Amino acid sequence: MHSIRRIFSVGAAAIVLGAGLVAGSSGAAQAAPSDCAGGAKGFTDIPDSLSGRGVAGAGAVVANFGGSPWAVASYEMHTGNVGGTSMGWGVLSTSSSIWGAGAIGRVWMDVTNDNKISWIQCGPFDTRASGARITTPAYPTSSSASRAFRVCAQVTSASPISDIACTPWW
Repeated sequence: MHSIRRIFSVGAAAIVLGAGLVAGSSGAAQAAPSDCAGGAKGFTDIPDSLSGRGVAGAGAVVANFGGSPWAVASYEMHTGNVGGTSMGWGVLSTSSSIWGAGAIGRVWMDVTNDNKISWIQCGPFDTRASGARITTPAYPTSSSASRAFRVCAQVTSASPISDIACTPWW
């Protein structure tokens, strides 16, 4: 009888501990613009109008509602000279013709310095405007094979939500 109670007590304790670890870690994994804006973690703020050379491809994210496109945004990765340094950054452009009320366009950039074992997420940065163009802060490029970038995007609102789409690592 004691062994059955002990098994249930140990099992219940493990479940409670496991639930606490899962609940405690979920918030810590969320990134915010403040993690890379204002020069944090080696990033450099840039104007939303800055353009460079497109690299690593580009794409579009579409939120459908009632079987039709409700909000559309395109995303891409750029590289170029920022203050005398070669850098990479993400760009998001929202559609001026297909943009539902309450839609939010979201873009972020992931940077790895250890061959994609881990990465820093810069963003997400959001816009609610149709026909808008926003950028992520820029990060220095490197000839090191261990540094890579990718840009990801999503369109969301209270109801329609697009899948998350990303460029390949570059």
